[in-house]
Amino acid sequence: MPAFPVILTSFLLGVQLSLASPTFLRHRDFSSYCNAPHVNVSHYEPPEKGVELLHLSVMMRHHKRSPVALVPKEREINIGVPWDCSGIKRFTYDGSGSRLSNSVTIPPGHPFREQIWAGSCEEGQLTAGGFHDSKVHGKDLWDVYHAQLGFLQAVQPSEISVRTTYVDRTKHVASGVLAGMDPSSAKRRWPAHAQPQRENSLGPSYKCPRADSLVSAAQAAPFWQDVLKKTSALKERLDAVLGTETSTAAWPSSFLFYQDILTARVCNDHPLPCNAAGGCVSEEDAAEIFELGNLEGDYLWHRAETATEYNQLTFGVLFSELADALEAPEHKLALYVAHDTSIVRLAAGLEIFPLRWPRLGSEIVIEIWRDRKNGRFVRVLYDGETVESLKWTPLYDFLGVLRNQVPDHIFERCASGSGKVEGAEGPQELFTLQ
Repeated sequence: MPAFPVILTSFLLGVQLSLASPTFLRHRDFSSYCNAPHVNVSHYEPPEKGVELLHLSVMMRHHKRSPVALVPKEREINIGVPWDCSGIKRFTYDGSGSRLSNSVTIPPGHPFREQIWAGSCEEGQLTAGGFHDSKVHGKDLWDVYHAQLGFLQAVQPSEISVRTTYVDRTKHVASGVLAGMDPSSAKRRWPAHAQPQRENSLGPSYKCPRADSLVSAAQAAPFWQDVLKKTSALKERLDAVLGTETSTAAWPSSFLFYQDILTARVCNDHPLPCNAAGGCVSEEDAAEIFELGNLEGDYLWHRAETATEYNQLTFGVLFSELADALEAPEHKLALYVAHDTSIVRLAAGLEIFPLRWPRLGSEIVIEIWRDRKNGRFVRVLYDGETVESLKWTPLYDFLGVLRNQVPDHIFERCASGSGKVEGAEGPQELFTLQ
């Protein structure tokens, strides 16, 4: 890949030019990052007349949330700005038990209070803004596939299946999407499916030591080491503000830890972090971290020599499940609510290149159509735009693309560890935003 090192130089130049505008952070790239474009009647283009929509699968990332990455003195960098999730209540209900509303409470005198911000948000909890965006997302899907195309007829489990991960925010987003489609569904029970954390293929979260070693090898490669060297001053500035110079909280070979801290705040209208000594993260540094996150995603899942095997090992189970579901769909709509690490892996497997880090609410839509000759074809849309390379692909060719991403004996290969990965210094699990 001789041309790839040029990307770093052009990328850094591009960031410097973009930052000439003081409004870059909140009003350009971040406006779409905080709420990704998606299928919408204003720009949706149906295929030619005479074709019939047979099935729709939508995989989406959840919407706005609180950070999942915390620094050693989290409360210090949120001076006077609590996180509010009071409008997003989590319920626990067992058929014969009481329905419990679970709210986060942080006692003011708790001895470990500096480790978490003030307010009512758990780490990674969907915020009020995220729930609002979820409902709008659902309404937009309904306006296209019900009002415009007449495909979906009712917001009922007989027509729509829901799958989430074990993480609460994916369930909350699914709830919001369904309520956006039909407000009356807010009072109804709905069956949703999630796999246990130890074998969850949608996140994914099953353990795969060999995949961890592949990440370590990619991060140790000369190209990535050069990226880290060229951006070392940036990380030093951020560590000084965040108090992570000697902390194991930060990940020295990745930018995703910093990206999570900064994007979650910008997208929920919080100020960028400042510490008690008056040091603050600048908009320029935050914008550069955002672009480095895009670069990192494209490298780990596309450009690195280990990228293909890494993606297949960590998402091969889902590729197999998705192929089977598309070959014989049981519902009109299969809704998968997942994470950034789900969207980036599906995009990589479908070769939607170059990769960018999936935005909040990012979606990949897979439509199955039948033409006049009874042939079945697939069209894929990514963040509301048709993917040209997958514009009208025969269904069985598309299923072949998915199944080609499924390695043989995946469980055994995952368990093989780092012994055969050249350049790996030992397994290192990748920090992910989710």
